[in-house]
Amino acid sequence: MPPRIKPSTGRLLPAILLVATVLAGCASGTAHAATAPAPAGSRPAPSTPVPTAASASATAPPSAGVVVIGASVSGGYRASPDTAWPTGLATRLQQAHEPVTVVNASISATRLLADNGPGVPNSLAREDKDALDVPGVRTIVLTDLINDIQQPPPHQCNPDAITAGIKEFTTRAHARHVEVIATTIPPYGGYIRYEDTGARTRQSVNQFIRHDRVLDGYIDFDTALKDPADPTRLRSDYDSDDHLHLNDAGQRAIAQSINLKLLTPAHGYGHARLYTWTALASLPCLALGALLLIRRRKRHRHRH
Repeated sequence: MPPRIKPSTGRLLPAILLVATVLAGCASGTAHAATAPAPAGSRPAPSTPVPTAASASATAPPSAGVVVIGASVSGGYRASPDTAWPTGLATRLQQAHEPVTVVNASISATRLLADNGPGVPNSLAREDKDALDVPGVRTIVLTDLINDIQQPPPHQCNPDAITAGIKEFTTRAHARHVEVIATTIPPYGGYIRYEDTGARTRQSVNQFIRHDRVLDGYIDFDTALKDPADPTRLRSDYDSDDHLHLNDAGQRAIAQSINLKLLTPAHGYGHARLYTWTALASLPCLALGALLLIRRRKRHRHRH
């Protein structure tokens, strides 16, 4: 019967270090292969927000950035100056001492899928220039998707076309290590271009936004703004009277409804995805490390 071998920390230490080295190398390589977002808690280099009239800076220097890609609602159309919800969001982040910059890159009348005439490119076409190329961008908020449904020509009443556009937009962002948060589409009953078919499309797209895991999260504007007595319409105290755009109170309600943890470096949805990728990717590396350790211990036992 072979004698029992007392564990020797000195002899096993090289093996332990080897396992740690293998694990570190595997985890690092897999993170790049999976094109995951930057690790949780990492801090992109401080940057300056794009100096446009619509930008709202929370703190300086920022450690991360949020870019809003939307249209007239997020641009504050039919509301008082400086009351658009991205400005209110920037104020809340500043008050919470979160080092996040908000850049409002909204263009009135823009759509996700189709251009709306000269000078109004679709959001897919302008994603790189207006969002992904913004220094320090970490999260894009994709909003005002109602325009694809209600604007002619033509009305886009195929929800699959809109959700395919959302997927394409998000996939491009993920390839650049940027997260995408989408907002659900509020009701527009009573608006001059309202259609029942469009309303059904809106509901289908909202279901996608709430449940499909391609997105890094969502903000539920529909729930925040709809009239409890008639969910097909905006709340009257939020309505600018055209039944599509928001008044000052509606803009404030949106800004207050946003969970700031979605947009801060330490709490974004993408970090949970990264942890999942890293944990799964480390399993074969862990097995390899354990095998090396066992083999080293066997050689150590045979020598004795």
